[in-house]
Amino acid sequence: MAVRLGFVGTGGIANRHLTCAKAHPDMDIVATCDVAPDRAKAASEKYGGKPFSDFRAMYDEVKPDAIVICTPPFAHGDIEEEAARRGIHFFVEKPVAISMAMAGRVLAAVREYGVLAQVGYMFRLAPPIMKAQQMLSTRPIAMVQAHYYMPGMPANGWWAKLELGGGQLVEQATHMLDLGRFLAGDVKSVIGKTSRVRDWTPPAGYEIKGLAAYWEGMDIPDTTALILEYESGSMGTLSCSLVPQVSWDNGFKVVAENALVTIDGANVRWQNEAGPFEEAAPGDWPSLVLIDFVHAVMNGGKTTVPYEEGVKSLAVSLAGYESVNRGHQPVELAEILPAGL
Repeated sequence: MAVRLGFVGTGGIANRHLTCAKAHPDMDIVATCDVAPDRAKAASEKYGGKPFSDFRAMYDEVKPDAIVICTPPFAHGDIEEEAARRGIHFFVEKPVAISMAMAGRVLAAVREYGVLAQVGYMFRLAPPIMKAQQMLSTRPIAMVQAHYYMPGMPANGWWAKLELGGGQLVEQATHMLDLGRFLAGDVKSVIGKTSRVRDWTPPAGYEIKGLAAYWEGMDIPDTTALILEYESGSMGTLSCSLVPQVSWDNGFKVVAENALVTIDGANVRWQNEAGPFEEAAPGDWPSLVLIDFVHAVMNGGKTTVPYEEGVKSLAVSLAGYESVNRGHQPVELAEILPAGL
């Protein structure tokens, strides 16, 4: 029997998951919910399910088996807690929260009510990256190097506000930080530095086309750098920027004993003592994390990327900001994480 899915938040990334659910026989879209009723209605007409503007009403009327949460970071918290209290499993897009207090509340609810939760860190389910993780697990890792450069800022008002979206470090670069944790293990400490290198005040007559090159009242950094120390002793770096330039440029490398791994998107190539290896990710790889969640709900199994992993990856970003607040001193993850993680 198909898993009955409700969707909370139907803009942006939700369309990928809605498309996957509509095409997958193990998923039945029974409801769509968005604070913008027109968006919920449009998603309902395109993908199916009954539209709602209140997630509690959706839970109580439709009683889905599970929900898919695709809201901005600031909107998390009550959505997950209310689902957990009703025994509704949930898939949540990254980042899991905007603060560790919010994430801790949800984690407590997941544990108390025993629901399954999966975080949308899609790179962990990409077959080439899983092979890289297996290869790296047998050898010491020296360095994890990641960068995330954008040709501008997403044109959403909440993206420009630190208290709503967390900036690039929380909202977006979390994919790189989580991938580092997947390949090299948990992070012990973080040193962070942020900067604003250009004036984002819109000039007269400026119109946004695609990514924003200017934004009135923007209060997030446009350039960030982290130095990471992993529990294993491995080191890592992350650099990210929103400063408008000519194209997207995201990259990831791992240096290990007798191995050099390069990840481009979810495609992987490496060189080790056995020779070169290269594999492209399948076209549907971004959907595998949702499919994995649905199969766990159907079979009563465990999720591959449980909520705890989302909390740990969020903590790396927040430790970076806390390091900035402390004058760029190292911040131990143990200081930030909820008890028991």
